[in-house]
Amino acid sequence: MNIIKKMREEKKLSQSELGRLIGVSQQHIQRFEGGYPVPNKYIPKLVKILNIDIKELLPEELKDYTPVQEDVVSIDILDIKACCGNGVENFTENVIGKHMMSLPALRELTQSLPENIKIIKAIGESMVPTIYPNDVVWIDVSVKEPTSDGLYAIIVGSELMIKRIQINPFDNSATIISDNQQYANFKQNDYKNIRVVGKVIYHMKRMS
Repeated sequence: MNIIKKMREEKKLSQSELGRLIGVSQQHIQRFEGGYPVPNKYIPKLVKILNIDIKELLPEELKDYTPVQEDVVSIDILDIKACCGNGVENFTENVIGKHMMSLPALRELTQSLPENIKIIKAIGESMVPTIYPNDVVWIDVSVKEPTSDGLYAIIVGSELMIKRIQINPFDNSATIISDNQQYANFKQNDYKNIRVVGKVIYHMKRMS
């Protein structure tokens, strides 16, 4: 019998109850009990709630590694290159790595949920001096329309760009701004029509 199912039943928890305790749906628990790999971020809670040896939940290649800590979160690093200039096409979300950090350290930067944060690398010079080529940009992909003035990852045509959006509250229009004055700004009659991929919540300068 699957260890998660065995311990859940011993503790007289339903799949829905266990899901609520760790923050997933009943369907997720059903999949975990069917052998679907448990994402790292849920392992510490399952270990604590069900009193399971952490090695029971880790894939074979990780069983000899340092145990996952409860206050450590994992953030996806994507192969997307955010266009800050002439643009790149073929927007995809293939995860190429993980950035591990403590939850307290993350909370110093943002209140966004770790699973909503994606890390990408910027290209182009239209946002210089704010963002330079190869700067690392953190995006909250749960934000799908401008909520306030700020930096956003947006799609224009088939190109992904990082731009500053400034909303006019009187007519709901927006100005899409390049911080580099050599690049033109452009208008959008209704800010809700801007195809927002996410909001920039943090960016790190490259070391030169």
